[in-house]
Amino acid sequence: MTTSRDTHVIFDFDQTLVNHESTLEIVKSAIGESPNAQPMLEQLQLITPKALTGKASFWEMLCVMKMIPYIRRHHIQRYVDTIIGSLDPSLEQTVHNLQREGTHVYILSGGYTECITPIARSLNIQAHNVIANRLFWAGSRAMCPRPSPLINPGRGKSSIVQRWRKEGRLTGRALIVGDARSDYQVYADGWVDGFVCADYYTRQPMPEMSGHILRADTPIQVHAHIQTLLNERC
Repeated sequence: MTTSRDTHVIFDFDQTLVNHESTLEIVKSAIGESPNAQPMLEQLQLITPKALTGKASFWEMLCVMKMIPYIRRHHIQRYVDTIIGSLDPSLEQTVHNLQREGTHVYILSGGYTECITPIARSLNIQAHNVIANRLFWAGSRAMCPRPSPLINPGRGKSSIVQRWRKEGRLTGRALIVGDARSDYQVYADGWVDGFVCADYYTRQPMPEMSGHILRADTPIQVHAHIQTLLNERC
């Protein structure tokens, strides 16, 4: 049986800890204050269902990126204030249980550090354990994403966890919890020992997979699945 000293759990953020895509929610709030909001909101309304199921094209996601300059710091703060305290209680309890058990908890996300880190702090997850994209800012105005491996949705997460393994940051047993192929890929590439597939928020669950994988149909199942996988023999 593994010990708490050598266990690590990596959580996705969007559609895993929260029931939406954080970037889309912030953009929606930001463009809502623009004089030409209606056409952009209609465009975003068409893109959002595709983004939530991983079917948005490169050009559609580029369209979302072009809306980022509408974001101001107060939009980020408004989002953070809305989310803190409103996460599913069983997910909050899962994080707290893992921390109490001595497990190292991380968030690895294609969202943005500016909004995820304050929420992580409310869960007692240290800022250096939150890896996400970051924005360039001009004063209080967001300009564009900074260069990051996480801009690549297919391999970005896997390359980061690979680096953690090689640097010795992850020693012993590690799992990833998430809803998307990018999360599964970390497991498929061999950088973690198991995958908890978060089916409870996504509109299009992952196809059937084999290996050290358990599917969570509700948030309350996540902690039990983590414990089961941590105690499995590879």
